[in-house]
Amino acid sequence: MLRARCGLVATALLLATQVALAQVVELRIGGTGNALGAMRLLGDAFTRSQTRYRVAVQASIGSSGAIRAVPKGAIHIGLTSRPLTETEAASGLNALEYARTPTVFAVQAANPTRSVTLREVAEIYAGRMTRWPDGSPIRPVMRQPGDDNTQQIARLSTEIEKALAVAEQRTGLSFASNDQETADKLESVPGGFGVTTLGLIHGEKRAIRALALDGVEATAGNARSGRYPLVKRLFMILPREPAPATREFIAFVGSPAGRKILEDSGHFLP
Repeated sequence: MLRARCGLVATALLLATQVALAQVVELRIGGTGNALGAMRLLGDAFTRSQTRYRVAVQASIGSSGAIRAVPKGAIHIGLTSRPLTETEAASGLNALEYARTPTVFAVQAANPTRSVTLREVAEIYAGRMTRWPDGSPIRPVMRQPGDDNTQQIARLSTEIEKALAVAEQRTGLSFASNDQETADKLESVPGGFGVTTLGLIHGEKRAIRALALDGVEATAGNARSGRYPLVKRLFMILPREPAPATREFIAFVGSPAGRKILEDSGHFLP
């Protein structure tokens, strides 16, 4: 009799657990790789803060991929590093800027180099500067010409824009297809040099160092003040009528707890 009662209790507990799990709503988020690390930190904290919703941050699909995925319902929140175009906005999407972070030139954490100048950046991509001050080789990690990070640094100067065009034709350089692969190669390629964001470095705890640019440290404070010239804007792409889970998560991101997570991971608030 006792054994039967214990079995009934165990069955009831199992059924109750299954019902509770079935009632948890999954909130799917995805988009630009620059935003994923910090978003996972936010999602984990939000999931721990309540019992109704669970955040699942997808692998990188890029800004354009996020904008296409939200209307299809493949994800509930898209993450982009650009605002919507007029055509995209007219399709019923909204963009909410939730954070900014410095775009940075970066090297392996073990690399003793601490800074770079705009002139040196142009020299590196053009292939005229091939060694770091300690004599070790410089190995640029490239992205495709249309990549947002590439376009952003090309606007720094005419010399850098021309040097990037030269670099795209050079043989033997390492190419990466997305933000996470770029970070992987910056960590693993000896002498690697490339472009990423401070938010990605801190949000994913990467073994990469952001370089000062023309003597200005690549910090959120310097980017906020305008002293540091490269800033990445990050947006949440939302349907016209977000679901309750989406609205609650957005409120969490804007709360003191959410803002602290963003600030601790190299972001500042718009």
